[in-house]
Amino acid sequence: MDGIVLLQAECKILLLFGLGMLLKKLQLTNAEADQFLSDLLMNVLMPMNIFVSFYQSMSLEELSTCGWLVPAGALVMAVVMLCARLIPASVPLARRRITEYCMLISNGSMVGIPLVESMYGPTGVFYANMFMVSTRILSNISGQYYFDTSSHGNGVKQGLKNFVRNPLNISMALGFLLNLLKVPVAVPVMGMCSSLAACMSPMAMILVGSTLLDTFRTVSLSQIFSGQVFGVSLFRLLASPYITLAACRLLGVQGVQCAAAVLINAAPVVNTATIYCQKYHGDMGFTNACVFVSAMLSFVTFWLIRF
Repeated sequence: MDGIVLLQAECKILLLFGLGMLLKKLQLTNAEADQFLSDLLMNVLMPMNIFVSFYQSMSLEELSTCGWLVPAGALVMAVVMLCARLIPASVPLARRRITEYCMLISNGSMVGIPLVESMYGPTGVFYANMFMVSTRILSNISGQYYFDTSSHGNGVKQGLKNFVRNPLNISMALGFLLNLLKVPVAVPVMGMCSSLAACMSPMAMILVGSTLLDTFRTVSLSQIFSGQVFGVSLFRLLASPYITLAACRLLGVQGVQCAAAVLINAAPVVNTATIYCQKYHGDMGFTNACVFVSAMLSFVTFWLIRF
């Protein structure tokens, strides 16, 4: 992993984070604007980015060589779940579930993919999305389980429906099929898709910066320097990517494919943790602290997982 390219990518992310924070500080954005941008990202910009990467970057040769990325992602999820069993029984159930979710799900879409794109281009995005198939399935079916300790009736069933209907997964399948069948896309349509795809990374970073400022305002110093918060953050940022590296090596995944997978799992705790926590009235202070601390530490830990 080229250190200069990583440094340039991190500086770009920091500047966009800072811009998001500045816009929120100047009250040019607010909670409603953040929600609009989040919806725009998840339903338009990210799907376009994924569609373009699958349609333009994928070939049968690449597909045949990256088939192990999906089982590698599943293997990493299984190992992390086993590691989560080591959380002391003395930790209250609600906090233990939040800890497990933060260990399992990275902010790969908002932070990991822009970093992968900066370093490896559309091909890297294609590999990253292949690796994230297992994560997206788990994220869709596990939110209620991990944050609502009182009811789990339709969690898995509803989660699978959400996964199938998710615009990110639909765009991935569409790009895959059109590429595989060699179906041409009209130049103006492809131009529109490419233009929207190019907006994804900066908009995602601005949104993360804006929401991080809100998160920081709700977190106390005692929560920021909590041993539990640091433990969760360091597992998310160091243990998880090295588990990913080991899984990739075990299954013969190498090169850019391996690097993309590791970077995705080296991303901080996913922002949706705070959304689920708020929805199910969980421990917002602990969750926000994990999101904020892991995001800040990630700029250092990205360097520690270089290989």
